[in-house]
Amino acid sequence: MDLYTPHTLLPYFDQCDQLVSTDTRALPPGAMFFALRGPNFNGNQYAAQALELGAAYVVVDDPAYTPAGDERYLSVENTLEALQGLAREHRRRFEFPVFGLTGSNGKTTTKELIYSVLQTRKLVRATKGNFNNHIGVPLTLLSIPLDTEIAIVEMGANQPGDIQELVEIAEPTHGLITNVGAAHLEKLGDLDGVQRTKGALFDFLGAHEGTIFVNESDARVVAAARDIQPRTTYGTEESDYWLEISQNRLEGMELKVYSRYWEGGQPFESSLSGTHNAQNILAAISVGDRFGLPIAALQEGIAAYSSSNNRSQLIRQGNFTLWLDAYNANPSSMRATIQHIFQSDDTDQVALVLGDMYEVGENTEEVHRELGTFVSDFDPHVVIGIGKAMQHLVEALGKNAHWYESIEEVSSKLPSLLAGVDTILVKGSRAMALEKILDYLPGESSE
Repeated sequence: MDLYTPHTLLPYFDQCDQLVSTDTRALPPGAMFFALRGPNFNGNQYAAQALELGAAYVVVDDPAYTPAGDERYLSVENTLEALQGLAREHRRRFEFPVFGLTGSNGKTTTKELIYSVLQTRKLVRATKGNFNNHIGVPLTLLSIPLDTEIAIVEMGANQPGDIQELVEIAEPTHGLITNVGAAHLEKLGDLDGVQRTKGALFDFLGAHEGTIFVNESDARVVAAARDIQPRTTYGTEESDYWLEISQNRLEGMELKVYSRYWEGGQPFESSLSGTHNAQNILAAISVGDRFGLPIAALQEGIAAYSSSNNRSQLIRQGNFTLWLDAYNANPSSMRATIQHIFQSDDTDQVALVLGDMYEVGENTEEVHRELGTFVSDFDPHVVIGIGKAMQHLVEALGKNAHWYESIEEVSSKLPSLLAGVDTILVKGSRAMALEKILDYLPGESSE
């Protein structure tokens, strides 16, 4: 039996109007279905079902599920490698820039901000949601039509070599690392490991005459950038772009942005707030400006963006203002968000509802205790720790701190614990599902 290669799959992909799926539960009619395998599943057994549901072709790598003579079955050596290879083949037909983006914190928000800015004047395609891994990046590339003007591809990593693998598929022409922080330390080991892994994006661009955007407020990003040129810099007064925060409230910021390419500072407004988000905004402005957009378009794009999906969401419910940031959490993002809440101009009595930080490795107890010490300097009205690891934070805090294993366990006690509170920060790793607190607070929520 002849096996198909990524190159020979390309004509079939085009026949499918560039529709690809790996999930029979969300299968567009006429799509090409890739039967991926995993530790506990074999997608090949769903190939026949995919055809029944309307797939035009199925890409399989298990002869046991491949009937002889049916030309709709396209056999390959390995379906995942075929998916990745097809994505690379399709990407090499692009005659437009591919902007790669990674970082420990804020990469999805920064991606969305860059998209919001660029789409004011250009036809832009970007990673949807967090499709940023070894499957999501190929699916993103395969969804990008050839009439696009700029593609934005987010890349995530939780183990060494991840970004190297993804850049070799996406082959970016431009790139940005938001920051290098204490994230996914369980497999990346330490900050040096994070820097090496994320830095693979800059390494690729440096080797292929690409352009890098360097956050000069982060020393490890600067180190990862080495002497690579060409580059655009942002983040400090010595950079190409820098900013001042004129007003910082939970409901948004007023900024003045400066550039060595402009005359004087330019005003910007955003529904985001916090120093960490200011850097994300500045990154998007620098990208938009270097891609030739007028300042009015930059201002329009930044003002139009509002956060969602449990990422830095501002929600009013009952008498409370909630800052819901329950999509992910690591030591650096926790500290940045907590600091932001207490530095905002419109907070008074603050409650912190904090969930376990996952993937911090063997130092779980230590990093949660250190966060407790950090929190104590801000003297919150009350702290509610949720999850086994948060018990260490609560023990480190002592006063005004309470520990529970789950949101459900604390639900009936919330009215008394939150008495006198006006602002609540809710932050934890995704698996903690801390957004469930909304079900137990009085009043209807409004964003």
